[in-house]
Amino acid sequence: MPKTSFETKTALVATRVTPYIKEIIEQQASREGLTSSEWVRNLIIKELKAEKLLQMVFKTPKIREPD
Repeated sequence: MPKTSFETKTALVATRVTPYIKEIIEQQASREGLTSSEWVRNLIIKELKAEKLLQMVFKTPKIREPD
């Protein structure tokens, strides 16, 4: 998920998992080129969108047409 400057992440959500689950998260995140935090955040966002609790698109950037 691309980083944007539209909304700064300031809230913290913490949870505990078993070492085995942590290892799986780290492996999956690594495969996707993400940190564990990014991977879990994406998973949460995906679920919230699936439940229609979060908009599919927050904001679309304005793209300047080439000259």
